[in-house]
Amino acid sequence: MNRFLIILGLLISLQGVTLTANAVNGPYDPERDPFKDFELAQVEAAKNDKFILIQVGGNWCSWCHKLDRFFNKSSEIKALLNDNFIVVKVNVSEENYNEEFLDQLPEFEGYPFLVVTDANGEILNSRTSGYLEEDNGYSETKFREYFNAMKSMRKKSSSG
Repeated sequence: MNRFLIILGLLISLQGVTLTANAVNGPYDPERDPFKDFELAQVEAAKNDKFILIQVGGNWCSWCHKLDRFFNKSSEIKALLNDNFIVVKVNVSEENYNEEFLDQLPEFEGYPFLVVTDANGEILNSRTSGYLEEDNGYSETKFREYFNAMKSMRKKSSSG
């Protein structure tokens, strides 16, 4: 019985270390400067006629990881994302809440939170990703519609 408890304790400890390592090695980097990242994204968006997609989340957030995997899973969604947006990921965690940057965004509840701006930084759309979910994941149909709606906005602003 004692041997079982020792082994169980070691397994639980190892799982805690693994979870901590995954939180650090996830899609969000607490050391990044969102102001600098956004400034660089604005230059690139203006140069390439794209929007900026700000993803607010953290490595502690399972839906943030799902979104990251989702964007890389579907070649159509990945192409729509890459062809139309410069992505800026903004970390929210104990290591760095990035409050000063987030104070400039619309209020929100839930993660990941998505904000679309033009190259000048004007906010065009914001939403919690829950609107784009389906079952226990993200909907290709809903994201396709969302990205295409943003794409058509860009075309209208370019021609008008």
